[in-house]
Amino acid sequence: MKSIKLNALAYMGIRVLNIIFPILTGTYVARVLDRTDYGYFNSVDTILSFFLPFATYGVYNYGLRAISNVKDNKKELNKVFSSLFYLCVACTIITSVVYLLSYPLFFNSNPVIKKIFLVMGVQLIAQIFSIEWVNEALENYSFLFYKTAFIRILMLVSIFLFVKNEHDIVIYTLIMSLSTLINYLISYFWIKRDIKFVKVSLEEFKPLFLPLTAMLIFANANMLFTFLDRLFLVKTGVDVNVSYYTMAQRIVTVIAGVVTGAIGVSVPRLSYYLGIGKKEEYVNLVNRGSRIFNFFIIPLSFGLMILGPQAILLYGSEKYIGGANLTSLFAVRTIILALDTILGSQILFTNGFEKRITVYTVFAGVLNLILDSLLYFNNIITPEYYLITTMLSESFLLMLYAIFIHKKKLISLRHIFKYTMRYSLFALTFVPIYFLVNLVYPVKMVINLPFLINMLIIMVLSAISYIGLLVWTKDSIFYEFLGHVISLKKRIKKS
Repeated sequence: MKSIKLNALAYMGIRVLNIIFPILTGTYVARVLDRTDYGYFNSVDTILSFFLPFATYGVYNYGLRAISNVKDNKKELNKVFSSLFYLCVACTIITSVVYLLSYPLFFNSNPVIKKIFLVMGVQLIAQIFSIEWVNEALENYSFLFYKTAFIRILMLVSIFLFVKNEHDIVIYTLIMSLSTLINYLISYFWIKRDIKFVKVSLEEFKPLFLPLTAMLIFANANMLFTFLDRLFLVKTGVDVNVSYYTMAQRIVTVIAGVVTGAIGVSVPRLSYYLGIGKKEEYVNLVNRGSRIFNFFIIPLSFGLMILGPQAILLYGSEKYIGGANLTSLFAVRTIILALDTILGSQILFTNGFEKRITVYTVFAGVLNLILDSLLYFNNIITPEYYLITTMLSESFLLMLYAIFIHKKKLISLRHIFKYTMRYSLFALTFVPIYFLVNLVYPVKMVINLPFLINMLIIMVLSAISYIGLLVWTKDSIFYEFLGHVISLKKRIKKS
């Protein structure tokens, strides 16, 4: 058995790489590339994102569990891998053909868009070799870390070397597509050292379709929200709005992802407590985990909300200042999404209600589809309105989760919502601080020293306000966190 500690370190390393490098490349590309061309890229990327799940057809999630169950049986391992790989190949080929034929449905005969569309198709074909689920099931996290580092560095260097002109969008697309292909090929040849292909009869594929379809829906039901917004924005034909939406989403997702990734860590332990009948320990961990999560994510969200214009200016330059309000809205949406994730992952999923999650998500997604359609057919192209429909739909999803949890008496939600409200009220003080600082020390939305000083003052005063309220209310989580920091400092001094 491989070391859990080393696996955890490697996994955290992968997450750090997947946060740092997109920030570096995204910031550079946003500044270099023409805004319209980058809009074309984001529009095509939106369409590609729709096809990608069908290429792998739920194999990732299903395969992760299936391989984990048979990894000690070489014969069964080869058989499971072969059947899932063959199925993935067939699905990828079919999906790629449909993707190529779908071009007229989404775009006109613009030669730049057509080139981007074709080059991006390489990423779709590359899904044939997408077997990361095998590496994760076999706990090859060290390999995944080194491979991810290599690919990320290769991508970064290539972008800096070859993307220098504002119209190098096709070159940029090619780098992204080839990086994806190389990434998957390395994993494929690594796995092929230990796993062999075996013959699989057609009859053996039949039992796979139902669970794979369920996994496909379960894992990609979230596409009915922000992805659907982007799809409608693509159809409006205003590509720059797609860029505003995508960039705002990327900023908030990358920053909030540092915290939100922590939710998944507790799921195995929660499932374990339920499995052995330790309901009290389960409830305590859910309440404590959600409180710690809210402790960090809510001030982060409110901070991004008030500094939305500054964040997009720093990330994308003055060209994308039009996405400032979207960044602020995405920050607010993070709180709704966090609660959805806590109730969905930590409570419903651990209690075995995956189907219920899927059904409710589809209901909320259909609501978003209806609202987006109303906007589209009334010629409303403002991207903020499309994001608001997602926030309303996800709030509806949260309500459905809460009603079901209360009805089934799975856990009392009073504790979770109590501290959500508390930390939200504390973070709400950031708003008057923002306006007061800008009243006393106004600056232009241009990246210079006064701009950075203004931003720093707001952040420092907001932090002081939040910490002051935590001290005043004698917040136990704050003092626990403070204790860990002091303890870490003492260890560093001793070493």
